[in-house]
Amino acid sequence: MLLLSIFGLGLVAQFVQPVGDALEGKAYLGGAVLSLVGYVLYSEVQRLNAAMRPAVRETVLTRDLRQHFDEALRLREARVDAIGFTGETVVYQISRSLEDLHDGARPRVRMRILVPDFTKPMEIPGMLNGEGKAEDDEGFRAELLAKVREYERNMTALARRLELDRKAELDPQFRVLHISPFLKFCLINDEQLFDGIYDKVEKRPANEPPDRQVLDLIGYHTSLTRWHIDAGAAAREKCTQRKELFETLWGVARPLTPSAS
Repeated sequence: MLLLSIFGLGLVAQFVQPVGDALEGKAYLGGAVLSLVGYVLYSEVQRLNAAMRPAVRETVLTRDLRQHFDEALRLREARVDAIGFTGETVVYQISRSLEDLHDGARPRVRMRILVPDFTKPMEIPGMLNGEGKAEDDEGFRAELLAKVREYERNMTALARRLELDRKAELDPQFRVLHISPFLKFCLINDEQLFDGIYDKVEKRPANEPPDRQVLDLIGYHTSLTRWHIDAGAAAREKCTQRKELFETLWGVARPLTPSAS
């Protein structure tokens, strides 16, 4: 604003004689032109800075996480920490990113996934009883536990393939804890947070007998809020809070598959 004022005064000095005399006309006009150039350059720098700065928060779809994993895997080291229902979204998306790495890329990737303990009774996921109320479904929990164990086996096998192909060094870890299955967030390198909840409970026929209606959580099409630490104090605080929560829960959780003694 000050630079614009100087420029305007310079123009007045050029065309209004008394003012021009007082301000020494041409000399002041030259300064005004320089001031305008400086103002334009300053405005452009500010615009570019604003364009390059991450938004304080933005909405992304769960299925679009892959592009962010792709970016993280360009670094020499990457870490992905996630809490979810079964870990399916993160496993599927990051597996595709890892498999598409070129030979010799070799980032060191640590992946930690925390899921609910499906050996413990819970009503959601669960089933509908004869009165239409939620209750625990041991058979459905067994299905979900088998699915998580399959993801763990698949990621362990992928880690071996990546090592043999000299594409990456992957360390996948799965732990379980008796927590709410609605929790859903993912941290990438402690810099980006994708935060949300499972916002849909689906009533559907069970996959395995006996015939019944199960209550299943659906999250693949969920919208997540993306926070980046470079976007300001609010975003940094949000990322820090989720990191501290994850580390606390991870520290008290137990391995999905106990190590052989």
